[in-house]
Amino acid sequence: MKDLPGNVFVRVENGKVVEIKLGSDETNCPEEVKKELEEYFSGRRREFSFPVEIRGTPFQKRVWEEVRKIPYGETRTYREIAEKINTSPRAIGQALAKNPLPLYIPCHRVVSKRGLGGFSAGVEWKRFLIDLERGKR
Repeated sequence: MKDLPGNVFVRVENGKVVEIKLGSDETNCPEEVKKELEEYFSGRRREFSFPVEIRGTPFQKRVWEEVRKIPYGETRTYREIAEKINTSPRAIGQALAKNPLPLYIPCHRVVSKRGLGGFSAGVEWKRFLIDLERGKR
């Protein structure tokens, strides 16, 4: 996968993706997952079909489930997500920081009311993904 802000690492256990790291020093991506990621990064795929196992606390899973509802190419603020599940924007940010499956759980689509906000892989990745989904890449 070329023209990305960094490497992509994917960990699979028992046939399911359990971790995706953007900007990792490591590179590993099983072929069946690599094909879908390449399609996504080239703008030809909007959803993933590879099997995943989502590991997190019940609260984190609630946040991640809500974030998965954000349509491709759109964003929501931390506050908007917080209001949907009756919590604080800070709690949303903390749950998103622990997201083991960025892209699958598209936390890059959650932004601050004043700008991009943070992202576990760095702001360069976040800007890249938002631009990609808005057709600017």
